[in-house]
Amino acid sequence: MNTTLTVRTDRTMREALEERAQAQGLTVSELVRRLLEEAIAERPLAQRVGHLKGRLELSDPGGDSWRNRLRERNWRT
Repeated sequence: MNTTLTVRTDRTMREALEERAQAQGLTVSELVRRLLEEAIAERPLAQRVGHLKGRLELSDPGGDSWRNRLRERNWRT
């Protein structure tokens, strides 16, 4: 059984939802339902942030000094 949920937003958010829904060929209700389902889905951390793997690029003019600092501060090493 479906129920109705009323959500109040400002005009800017409503327009952004309408634009995104139109771009995806969805109604605003369908888009919001998908966004809510994704937001409350219980997923392991690795699954939620997996798309970030390998994205960090650090420029380190001092060689491996940041690695050395991490090793010094890591109590397990």
